[in-house]
Amino acid sequence: MTRKTAPRPYHHGDLKRALLEASLELIREEGVDALTVAEVGRRVGVSSAAPYKHFADRPALLRALATEGNRQLGEAIVAATRGSTDPLEAFRLSGVAYIRWAAENPALYRIATDPSHIDYASTEHDVEAPEALRGTLETFWPELAALVRSGAALPASHPLIQQLHGRALAQGMASLFVSGIFASLGITTADAERMARAVTGEDVPATSRRSPPSRSR
Repeated sequence: MTRKTAPRPYHHGDLKRALLEASLELIREEGVDALTVAEVGRRVGVSSAAPYKHFADRPALLRALATEGNRQLGEAIVAATRGSTDPLEAFRLSGVAYIRWAAENPALYRIATDPSHIDYASTEHDVEAPEALRGTLETFWPELAALVRSGAALPASHPLIQQLHGRALAQGMASLFVSGIFASLGITTADAERMARAVTGEDVPATSRRSPPSRSR
């Protein structure tokens, strides 16, 4: 049985931010299913009614976490592509950052990519895209939807299809980490960077790490 984190005395300040931080801590420790507005309030150490002034219910809290998750993911991508002037290389680096961030933040990743909590048709973003990635990056989902719904040809060379290819690869790899499939094979979060670089087209050199010996039966 998981032991609950003791309430932390709350000092007047940004209660909404404190509740979000407690939510992030909770889902890291116990997973998304454990998230409730009441439990987050208990962790912050406020009255039972106080959290509901900021988050009316669990779906509202999940939407706020999705926004926060996408903000953090955006910042990770910006940091990874900083200084890159080649759009193709920047896009590759963004894929590596995406996979690595998802592997390191599985619970938040699930929330941040759930269409129940975010609007994929929106073109508003909390983090500005790096210079090398500006353009269809901000409007990719609605533009892709419009293209497909129009019935137009979908050549492999189309910029939106090429971007979809990269996104699908990154999200597929991320899901393999988040779902636990890689973990079941002994592939850990520490391997995310190397694997992400390899699947996005980079030849990754060997490491000095050795596989653990097989268990004797």
